[in-house]
Amino acid sequence: INAEYMGEFVRAMEDPQESKERRRELLRDSTRAHQLRTKNAMAGMGVDRHLFALYIVSRGRGVDSLFLEKALGVPWRLSTSQVPWGQTSLKEWPAGHQRAVRGGGFGPVASDGYGVCYGFCDDDHLAFCISSRKDCEGTDSKRFSDTLQKVMSEMQDLFQE
Repeated sequence: INAEYMGEFVRAMEDPQESKERRRELLRDSTRAHQLRTKNAMAGMGVDRHLFALYIVSRGRGVDSLFLEKALGVPWRLSTSQVPWGQTSLKEWPAGHQRAVRGGGFGPVASDGYGVCYGFCDDDHLAFCISSRKDCEGTDSKRFSDTLQKVMSEMQDLFQE
């Protein structure tokens, strides 16, 4: 469900004829859908969690399930997770250095993927820890980070007059 909303938002962001108001509306729709899906997952209604639980039980009971192996065998090229609030804070470095974030991170799940850990440092700062394998020619954490920063700035501009 959320992919449809997010797809509309992304297409609107790429369309130079689309208004700021419409882009904001589509982002809000996507955010609402994501929040609902997150709440459902937290209440035990996340489909991926049910499939994973069925897979674990089937393995524990020695039952092979081609469906579950195929459904859960899709490569996770983008693995994301939020860092808990209490573990993330900003630290000021000497002049000329970028700010660093104390927190955690993790590696990519797939050899040709990314691990992206994120957290809210305060009301004005969102931090990311992006990782990928250096031996994979198709991934580049610096390029991913640069693109993410550009996109986040474009989204921020939607709400500034």
